[in-house]
Amino acid sequence: MGANPKEVLILVTNPAPTVLSAELVAHLYRQRWQIELFFRWIKCILGCRIGWRESPKGVAIQVYLALDAALLLQLHSGQRPTRRMMERIQLYVMGVATIEELEAGLAAN
Repeated sequence: MGANPKEVLILVTNPAPTVLSAELVAHLYRQRWQIELFFRWIKCILGCRIGWRESPKGVAIQVYLALDAALLLQLHSGQRPTRRMMERIQLYVMGVATIEELEAGLAAN
């Protein structure tokens, strides 16, 4: 169930639980949970405000920008981005904080 071309990759499945082995069901749930944690990280830590009224293209742009910001922040700081770090960047982008305040705030983490 990896990237090996000889293996079967299950993306979506709907067979009855009795058809699948308990091991396979547990594996599928673990994989699904990793996806759920990723989206939680995007929404909570990165501060993405994904609304139902927005277009799919708008949501995609928000997610890409948040991921880009998180990756650049991790490269800059050498640590996993936190919600506070992302908030400091947002304050700078909104013009509330100066670049010096942003740098000082990021260095404090």
